[in-house]
Amino acid sequence: MSQPPPPPGNPPQFGKSDGAVPPPPPQGPPQAAPQAPPGGYGYPAPGAPPAENPYAAPVPPAQNPYASAPTQPAFPQAQFPGAQQVQTAPPPPGHGYPGRQQGYGPQQYGQPAPPPQTPFGYGPQMPPPGPYGNQPPYRGAPGGRSNSKLLVIVAAVVAAVLVIGGGVFLTTRGGGDPEPEPQATSGGPSGGTDTAKPHDSALSFGWDKAADAVAEKDNLKDALGIWFTGTYVVKNQIDKVVAYDAATGTQAWTIPAPGRGDCTAARDTYNNLTAIQYGVNCEKIMAIDLAAGQPKWTATLPGAGGASADFDYTEMAVSGDTVGVDWLEGSIAYRLSDQKVLWRAGDGDCEDDGYAGGKQFVAVVNCDYKTYKVQVIDPARNGAPKWSWPAPVGTEVNAIVSTDPVVVLLGTQGETFTDVATIVNGRLQSRVSLGTDKYDIDDDGTEKQAVHNVLVSNDSLYLTLRGKSDGNGNVLSGIVAFNLSDGRQKWVAKPGSKQEISGLDFQDGKVLAYEPPDYEARGRLVTLDPATGAISPYATFSEDAYDRLDDAAMHSYPVWHDGRFYMVTKRIYASSSDQKYLVTFG
Repeated sequence: MSQPPPPPGNPPQFGKSDGAVPPPPPQGPPQAAPQAPPGGYGYPAPGAPPAENPYAAPVPPAQNPYASAPTQPAFPQAQFPGAQQVQTAPPPPGHGYPGRQQGYGPQQYGQPAPPPQTPFGYGPQMPPPGPYGNQPPYRGAPGGRSNSKLLVIVAAVVAAVLVIGGGVFLTTRGGGDPEPEPQATSGGPSGGTDTAKPHDSALSFGWDKAADAVAEKDNLKDALGIWFTGTYVVKNQIDKVVAYDAATGTQAWTIPAPGRGDCTAARDTYNNLTAIQYGVNCEKIMAIDLAAGQPKWTATLPGAGGASADFDYTEMAVSGDTVGVDWLEGSIAYRLSDQKVLWRAGDGDCEDDGYAGGKQFVAVVNCDYKTYKVQVIDPARNGAPKWSWPAPVGTEVNAIVSTDPVVVLLGTQGETFTDVATIVNGRLQSRVSLGTDKYDIDDDGTEKQAVHNVLVSNDSLYLTLRGKSDGNGNVLSGIVAFNLSDGRQKWVAKPGSKQEISGLDFQDGKVLAYEPPDYEARGRLVTLDPATGAISPYATFSEDAYDRLDDAAMHSYPVWHDGRFYMVTKRIYASSSDQKYLVTFG
């Protein structure tokens, strides 16, 4: 549904900014927080003595590509519900970017109004139970579904991108059997809980697996999903799921899962269980026991028998013993261990717009594409929200990068990612504005859980600076740390090798980062001290890494697990004959 035009002379309040915009403490007078040092993002102020950290050497202003973004906040503080108003001191000279206005695209917005107070996610208010008999509890009330999602689909087709998302939100009713606390694991960042152990400082090529060919008529096919057990690395592939011995690459088992090429999968596991979508129309769900190499159960999604059944743009998430499935026309959740239906949803004015799993089950809800909410879902209460946070009007919640703590990426219709918001118990704790073309947000699609290189620990956020040339053949890149408590910058770490660097995971209580190989450098992994940003070598790739990893470069992303590095491919193209599902080093 299209947005109303703004009042005359009322400029948009969204957009291109940078730096932290923290809310005040929840109680008492504002507390002074330590200011970032002058100079901005790790570069010393003019006249300052040389930094002791060799990875923070100053760059001449003319060569600094991070000196041209505006400082205007992406969203006015008043737009963020739960955040009190407070006058904050301006940053010191040189901190951030010189202010300048940016264009916002053809569509303009007026001053935002408060989100409508409806039963769909604002506090405990819920509609009374309906006459559903013994049917699974429903999340919400029936209503018309906006056609705005169709506009997204058309845009995706024009862009030749397979978009995964959507769904329908319905408010929870009823109780349910108690669910165990989530103990989910995944192949993604672990939140800094790894324990120190001896490791090999040399990363040698281990093994790889060639991708299946894709017919020209199909153009491309997706193969989303990688999972780990104590013995196996398991990869979702075209029409099948395959397990390999993690050390040798020997194939252990295969489960057929024929599909049309754009079905999705959950990214997390619970007790070696996960789930995938498959079928001619992606209308089926299969729970898989990854340790045994067998299907746990299969199910057909509601409405699959209808002539117009559409399971495009599905998202799946596993948190504890719950798997949620969200598609264009509805959503459903099962208990992973025994297939019990925990809740169902159909058409409604407010829709689930994506899920993320792991330590908590988090849903993004949109109401007629006008307002968005973030909710932590309680599977034990049939999907009732534990709390709900309404995003500022005019913004979209486009990614969930952590479910505990809950950290999301906000954007607008004209800009995918503009701010990082940390939400605690339904209240905004802090936000960091992303600036203009400053940070590299690496994702493998439009699913809410698709971002890989934004790392979150219990108290910090780590963003990767977009690599840019300094004009002398060097690449300026780095990693920036922020406090989750107030959104203030802690430090900037820049590799002395003048190579690209990207956040990868956590190892031994430190940030683990990836410096990819190129034709002149072997590539390596480094650790960053979470307190200071000091960089230390961790492991170096063998000389053949550049050529071997190049085979998996198209629509792939790195994963670190149990001392091994994996380059994982999500999308296979008909135009490429030498793609790999997996390339491993360890």
